[in-house]
Amino acid sequence: MQIIAATPLMKGNIAQLMYSAGPELYDFIYKTSSHRAQDFIQFEFESGNGFCGYRNVTVAMIDGKAVATGCFYDGKSYPTLTLGTLKNMFHFYGALKIWPTLLRAKHITSVMQKPKNSEIYLSNFGVEPAMRSHGIGMAMLEQKIAEARLKQYRLFSLDVAENNPRAQSLYERLGLKPTSFKKFLGKRHGFQVPNAIKMEMVL
Repeated sequence: MQIIAATPLMKGNIAQLMYSAGPELYDFIYKTSSHRAQDFIQFEFESGNGFCGYRNVTVAMIDGKAVATGCFYDGKSYPTLTLGTLKNMFHFYGALKIWPTLLRAKHITSVMQKPKNSEIYLSNFGVEPAMRSHGIGMAMLEQKIAEARLKQYRLFSLDVAENNPRAQSLYERLGLKPTSFKKFLGKRHGFQVPNAIKMEMVL
């Protein structure tokens, strides 16, 4: 297994892996009558810019195929990633149809907030269903935590859905501890986004 930076031509359904990290939230923001949330994620991945852009994605590769994803960033890169995603939204949805998506996107801060400059934050952590419980996710996180220590970050953190005890258990085994509860504040008919638990580990 290799744990490496993503490139736009990698094999594997990388967009679906990232989507699996928070399908309810992604659908709430990006799903429309014309597009799946995964369609926007794929568009952003290929662009290279924004939170899901390949430049911000780490993948675990087995036999030449991506089987896990994770995005790791800090407070310094957050503004650039935000701007990249906003530009991608305009390009993908168009200037006339983007506004409902923009209004929904503002609610993401109720469960995911800008990290500190000294904090490395994980998002879009997904593992191929058939490859779960094989230690792939654990290996990726252990490698990235070790890299964060070498770069002298002070904190490793993430937000996990309250209805995902399996993920919470993995993070606890790594040494992360719950520090706060976040209530999702957005409302959209037919969509239910779970609340989140912030988990942190001092490095």
